[in-house]
Amino acid sequence: MTTRERFLAIVNFNEPDYVPYWYAPGIGIAHVETVQRWRDEEGYPSDYESLVEFWGAEKYHQIGLHTGFVPAFEIERIDLGNGYIEVRQHRARTRERADNSTKYAMPQFQTPMFDGRRDFEEEMRPRLDPTHPDRGRPTVPDTQPDEPVHVAAPSYWGRLRDWFGIDGISYLMQDDPALIHEINRATTDLFLEQASWVAERVQIDAIGGWEDMCYRGGMLISPDAFREFCTPYYLEVADFARSIGAAVVDIDCDGDVSEFAHCLWEAGVNMCHAFEPTHGGSDILRIGHELPEFIVCGGLDKHATVDPTGETAIAEIDAKVPPMLERGGYLPSIDHGLPPICHYGAFWQFMNRIREHCGAPEAPFQRVGPPG
Repeated sequence: MTTRERFLAIVNFNEPDYVPYWYAPGIGIAHVETVQRWRDEEGYPSDYESLVEFWGAEKYHQIGLHTGFVPAFEIERIDLGNGYIEVRQHRARTRERADNSTKYAMPQFQTPMFDGRRDFEEEMRPRLDPTHPDRGRPTVPDTQPDEPVHVAAPSYWGRLRDWFGIDGISYLMQDDPALIHEINRATTDLFLEQASWVAERVQIDAIGGWEDMCYRGGMLISPDAFREFCTPYYLEVADFARSIGAAVVDIDCDGDVSEFAHCLWEAGVNMCHAFEPTHGGSDILRIGHELPEFIVCGGLDKHATVDPTGETAIAEIDAKVPPMLERGGYLPSIDHGLPPICHYGAFWQFMNRIREHCGAPEAPFQRVGPPG
């Protein structure tokens, strides 16, 4: 089987030749500084650029849609000294480390990019026009790739939270709910125009987005608010997916998605990834039982690799992977990239155990052998 055939078998709850470790968008495998520490201290033989290949992960073929603001808002970076910069874009002001690309720390979001309806009418709506003459077309392969083709769906709350800030979007939901719908209508129309163009040229297999609307206590908005502001547009995306033969609509979300997963299922979304187990409380065994036709990607706790012996890592895999494989519709993955406190040797045992359970062929890391 090709990666695409394997993926489609899994998400349709059919039998693949084996189940791969899945490299999901936005999740990663290890942080840059983690890989550097492994190389310096633990004998890691590869580099950051080869993580997917070295660990034998499989992934989507992503086709980038041109669904951003056109023209884009200029980004300015101001040196604040002491290793920090201020990033400015329109009204947004964010303080972050100057080396944030390699030593990631959460930025300090000081002011949001937009304020309300006037910004939408004057700044946002014209830049979200699908027919803007400067809006490009996606780059599409000449033949169907051997990986499942993925295009990005809109975010119907998470992106708005980024644009208006958590306080701003919360007030808008009460004070001007029509504005939320107008924005979501505009981003949906833009997505459908771009994705339809791609679908005429290649088979789209997965439509994926993100929300990050949960924290360790659950959803940041109520299920009723999700149904009001997000569900109508997700149903439209799901209808489009069915009309073009795409197998999944997949949404990435941090935090505890226990309740959120049910909201997604109601909205026509049939897959979710991340499932943070430690700080998020997202139990893939429980959620998989509650939603037996829901496709689960992730849910394997990266913190199990903090224990350098590898015993905790193996226990994590043994507890979750076999029952999820038996259930079906499961793509194994960690919940997010490994921070520097995680150990190469423990992760080697973590990944080796996954491949043993999944019947996967030997990967480069296995040919190299365990450290030490």
